Amino acid sequence: MGEIKSTLDLVMEKTRHLTLSQEEKEAQNRIEVNKRLQGLLQKYQDNLLRKENLNKELDNLKIAYNLNVDEMLADLLLNSLKIGRDNTVFLELLNEIFGLNLSGIETIFQNFKATVKSATKKRVDQIKTDLSVKRFISGSAVIPNLESDSEWLSMLGHIMDGFDQTLNKEKAALTKELSLD
Repeated sequence: MGEIKSTLDLVMEKTRHLTLSQEEKEAQNRIEVNKRLQGLLQKYQDNLLRKENLNKELDNLKIAYNLNVDEMLADLLLNSLKIGRDNTVFLELLNEIFGLNLSGIETIFQNFKATVKSATKKRVDQIKTDLSVKRFISGSAVIPNLESDSEWLSMLGHIMDGFDQTLNKEKAALTKELSLD
């Protein structure tokens, strides 16, 4: 009676002669390092990994994979910066690891917050005025729900788009600055 082979055995038999080229190996390594970096950043962001341990893990990745882990980390950190969210952890790491001057990006985030705050106040005041004039509803208990206001959502989208463009320009300048080092 013949030998029964597992699927793995059959696959191994059929692919025994195949090997990865150097470029394919490097591409696989880059994918693996990128996933590991994302995991490390998520742990650090969630306060599950201390800064000392993060630095040790980064050093281990550099040794194990022999790739430019710093460049990959910088790209990942810069791409993680988003308008309208807390970017403190990413900015801190960019400053400490790469010594970048991040005042331009910090200014963009501050200006975004100020612009949204101002636009929010204007829209709330406008809605309250409209309610008072058109429907005779007024008082301190009137709190407009901006999340359901299509005009506000459109305005916020335009504000975010404008600041996203400015942020992307600043990220590109920082990427260029990193590549000069």
